[in-house]
Amino acid sequence: SLHASIYTKTRKQMMKLEPGQEQLQKYKPLLREQLKISTTVGDPNARGQRNESLAWFWSVEVDLGGPDQSWNEEFYRVHWLRAKALRDRWREELILVKLEMDWTRNFFLWKATQWGDRMQESLDKCLPGHTCYSGRQSQMYSLLAQDAQAAFQDLQNMLIEAGDE
Repeated sequence: SLHASIYTKTRKQMMKLEPGQEQLQKYKPLLREQLKISTTVGDPNARGQRNESLAWFWSVEVDLGGPDQSWNEEFYRVHWLRAKALRDRWREELILVKLEMDWTRNFFLWKATQWGDRMQESLDKCLPGHTCYSGRQSQMYSLLAQDAQAAFQDLQNMLIEAGDE
């Protein structure tokens, strides 16, 4: 585009003047993939925008006074709302993952108890085959519950730390 070409040429000339670190941080090279038109303002609910982030030049301090002020404010507002919604979705997902870990362990414990009760019934009825099978199933689910607890313990600690951020 014309504006990108002007910026690139101007930056190239500025580089010949050996600018300071502050100017280099502010006026970065302009990449082609950063020049995509954002449809966020026109269609904020369009597919594929969930993980989009703004190019670096949107964070450069600018004077918002003038005819484009409302458009800029709307653009920033929409991106801020999208970022907040993404953060909120991840917080909700974090809560669900923690609950799913508990549900998994509790399911295994419930099945172990269920098979333990069946083993006791089979023992009372003198059914050695049923008793053996029920005992093995109860043991299997107990081990699954232990494995789930061990595997999830490290994850729970990581999720607690992530939730604090």
